Amino acid sequence: MLQRFKQYIHSHRLLDDSDNVLVGVSGGADSVALLYLLRACGYACEAAHCNFHLRGDESMRDQHFVEELCAKWRIPLHITDFATIDYAKTNGISIEMAARELRYEWFEHLRQNLDCKAIAVAHHQNDQAETLLLNLQRGTGIRGLGGMKPKNGYIIRPMLCFTRNEIEQLCQTHALDYVTDSTNADTAFKRNAIRAILQQASDTDIHHYAEAAQRMQAYQQLVEALLFGTEICDEGQLALIYELLAPYGFNATQISDILAALPSSGKRFEAPSFTATIDHGQLTIRSRKQQEEQLPTLLRAIRPRMSKEHFPQATDDWALVDADKLTEPLSLRHWKAGDTFYPITSGHRMRKKLQDFFCDLKLSLAEKDAVWLLCSGEDIVWVIGYRLDDRYKVTSDTKRIAELQIEA
Repeated sequence: MLQRFKQYIHSHRLLDDSDNVLVGVSGGADSVALLYLLRACGYACEAAHCNFHLRGDESMRDQHFVEELCAKWRIPLHITDFATIDYAKTNGISIEMAARELRYEWFEHLRQNLDCKAIAVAHHQNDQAETLLLNLQRGTGIRGLGGMKPKNGYIIRPMLCFTRNEIEQLCQTHALDYVTDSTNADTAFKRNAIRAILQQASDTDIHHYAEAAQRMQAYQQLVEALLFGTEICDEGQLALIYELLAPYGFNATQISDILAALPSSGKRFEAPSFTATIDHGQLTIRSRKQQEEQLPTLLRAIRPRMSKEHFPQATDDWALVDADKLTEPLSLRHWKAGDTFYPITSGHRMRKKLQDFFCDLKLSLAEKDAVWLLCSGEDIVWVIGYRLDDRYKVTSDTKRIAELQIEA
């Protein structure tokens, strides 16, 4: 989980290695795990705890727990108290909204005073699923379907790569104590009612909710870029590529990998019925049925070597080799990773990877795939159209010659 956590921070550019982070710590499993992981990654952390005084003795219990935890881990802790109910009445908003406004306003004030680069909060994939369903109940549009972003201003959510079950398992594995908010079970709150429904969902279901929200964030960025003429960022590019490739059967993971591989060359990705190839920044989609080829026909004639005979170089479809060095059966195939042979050169015989041989010729991926090899057992005898293997060439010791002809 630590590696996934690091990768998520890196892929979403949430933090640099040297950044100091303000971490919201309530004392629950999610925020304790967040503080543990950030600390394990080596980030300089400052903890912040809000006491909203909404749950009587339980509120003070949470505060004391966080105080003891931060003292144990030697993490600076900042605590504030809020008259949350009075604030909600004065501003005509719900208790939940009041707590949210007070919390984030104080977090930002603290971040500026401490010169922290980000404010880390512990929202995870279950929270994302709840947000998505809650917004759907309200009749949301594309923005609401995107749920919570990994980064929103100075707020970062590096735990969006985990489900609640995974976080609890992390706490159990590393013996991390935490407290539980008793009001989480009160279904009078809309979010808690949705949370109760999602308890029947598997981790895979939760992951799919979170994945859908992330994809909608990408669509939102793409739509805004097209509407306002701004640059399409990585997320928008991913949405565009997804729409182009999903109908061909490529899954979300493959599409992410394809986007990452676009600047490179020589990459291939397989879907059930199609193949995507990347060659010098160009993406090509081909039907695998169209790729099925008719095996070329190999014609050969074996004869004695004459004492005085001129041996012309091989052409694209014709070659002479030493017949007595061939081992049956001869076969025709395309190249595969790890293939090597000994190309005829003017110098010493040297073994060469076929991949390197193709690179020297600057062949594109499509050109490489079109090359046929004539093989004798495991040996490559002839890279047809390009080079014979030095071990099979006709020499002064050759007794019999095999004349080879390829017909497409």
